[in-house]
Amino acid sequence: MQIGDVTVSTPALVALGAAVGFVGGVFGVGGGFLLTPLLAVVFHVPLHIAVGTGLCQIVATSLVSMLKFRRAGLGELRVDLGLLGGSVLGVEGGARALSALGTRTVSIGGVVAPLAPLVLQTAYVLMLGFVWLSFARPSRSGVEPLDYLRFGPLSRARLPLSVRLPAVQLPRVSMLLIAYLGLGLGFLSGLLGIGGGVVLMPVLVHGFGFPLRQAAGTGLLVLCVTAAVGTARHAMVGNVSLPLAMALLAAAPVSAMLGSRATKRLPATALRRGFSVVLLLTMAAVAWDLWRKVR
Repeated sequence: MQIGDVTVSTPALVALGAAVGFVGGVFGVGGGFLLTPLLAVVFHVPLHIAVGTGLCQIVATSLVSMLKFRRAGLGELRVDLGLLGGSVLGVEGGARALSALGTRTVSIGGVVAPLAPLVLQTAYVLMLGFVWLSFARPSRSGVEPLDYLRFGPLSRARLPLSVRLPAVQLPRVSMLLIAYLGLGLGFLSGLLGIGGGVVLMPVLVHGFGFPLRQAAGTGLLVLCVTAAVGTARHAMVGNVSLPLAMALLAAAPVSAMLGSRATKRLPATALRRGFSVVLLLTMAAVAWDLWRKVR
């Protein structure tokens, strides 16, 4: 398959889409945090194409995962609805920020390099590092804290427009806070080509106190809508490759469904450790490629 000036193996893309779909299904994320940087770093797909097409793949995987989690009774729909408005606005801001970077260049040690890949890959490393740190360390008490409800600092914030979250039995939580969270997630989605679920997970678990499985089932509706809006926005400026998207989507929905089934059977400790390993490997790959560009 020819994508710009790059020739890519179609079976390898199908395998990548399947792997990302499974990871997204297991952990309740769209998988863009894994797909977009791997397309750019491993397959050398132009970054703007990787961002736009990565969002297209997230639509399918997040939709399949959402339906499976809903059938299992996992997830808090009120949080999804609160995130929606801000996330749609944030996508537009992120897409405009990516367009603003455009073809600008920067001089590093006398070598002129494109600015966009450096900014975006640095953002990937920082984002993945933050999420990895939030999940990598086990509880000091020796008890895995992700199987049960506890009240996080954000659940105690006394802000306007508070509602109860009956699915997770939390006290009143500010929908205004959730809307601003959606705005930030949308911006990351439009800029980095991710659904935002990889950032939402630690916020729900450590910020609000969601059990891990409930956190995995929450936010998938907004990931699907945000990714759809982001795909349309990037398609308007030519950042979506239809052949690439079709190859990635060939097996992703099925693997996402299998992944969401596996979530119910795996213990929380295994989920946390597996998520940490995936994050660390992705972060290492992006950091290595970034180091090659700036050394």
